[in-house]
Amino acid sequence: MKSINRVLTTPFTAFFIRSGLHPNYITLLGGAVGILAFFSFSVGTKAGFVVGAFLFEVFYILDNCDGEVARARSLSSKFGSWMDTLVDCFIHVLAFIGIGIGVSRVTRDPLILFIGIAAGMGAFLSTFVAMLQKTMNYGLAIHGMPKAPDGAEKKITPIDRLIDILSAGDFSLVLLFFALFNKMELLLWLGAIGANLFCIILIAVNFKYLTGRKE
Repeated sequence: MKSINRVLTTPFTAFFIRSGLHPNYITLLGGAVGILAFFSFSVGTKAGFVVGAFLFEVFYILDNCDGEVARARSLSSKFGSWMDTLVDCFIHVLAFIGIGIGVSRVTRDPLILFIGIAAGMGAFLSTFVAMLQKTMNYGLAIHGMPKAPDGAEKKITPIDRLIDILSAGDFSLVLLFFALFNKMELLLWLGAIGANLFCIILIAVNFKYLTGRKE
């Protein structure tokens, strides 16, 4: 399933291909923008949330660009792939924590910060499962490719398709929507529940493959 962000990324990818910038530097540039988003979220004002959300959207676009540029210029590498995954994980965790800090400043409720941390933990654990899938060269949630290790047969189920939709890559647009309507506390609660639930679904669906079983 092609995300909206993939469509938005196209002109930027063309620019970076012409620029000659190495895709690993694009990954690092995206990470730097993501860190700026964290600081903006942490301010705790509506303007801070909106600016942070736009920066987070830029991060998403750059996160798409690095892989597309690498493939277009035949510069794909295991190092670049792993760096991209780790930066992606780091920025998602940081974003939830930043939003938690910002919302807790507004509400003066310290519990909200822990909700942000819980959401970030869900994002981290989901990425950890995805990294296991990548290590074993298996998983629908990894770049939309249903693979199975060592010739194991993998049937696409409705849950697999749900995972594909949930991992389509448009979370930044959802975050922007909540920021514009000043509903970041609601986003945190949904993130804390959704990210951890997504992780549980990933583990449940891929348990036998993650544990090396073929049947």
